[in-house]
Amino acid sequence: MARSQPQWRSGRRPQRRPSPASETTLQTAGRYGLIAVASGLGLAFGANALEAAQERQAILDALPAGYTYSGCNEVRAAGVAPLYSYEPGFSERLDGDGDGIGCEPYRGQ
Repeated sequence: MARSQPQWRSGRRPQRRPSPASETTLQTAGRYGLIAVASGLGLAFGANALEAAQERQAILDALPAGYTYSGCNEVRAAGVAPLYSYEPGFSERLDGDGDGIGCEPYRGQ
């Protein structure tokens, strides 16, 4: 038994969409190269942030037990600002607004 052809409402077949122009090898390489460069930059910035965090933690770990900084100028000079309440060297006098973060940057109103 022969299959009947589908009947279209307008009486003619729908047109095919033109296929998109294919990308050249150079364009593909450029696109993926840009992604690779961006990924590399992200890794570099991430490595720098990790290194800075490790240095900061080493400074805090070297503090003697029970030590508290005398003021925010000393905290900033040591390179550990802002100082959080759970970190060594923190004291309530460093936290002006009582939110548990001492020597945080102040942005006036």
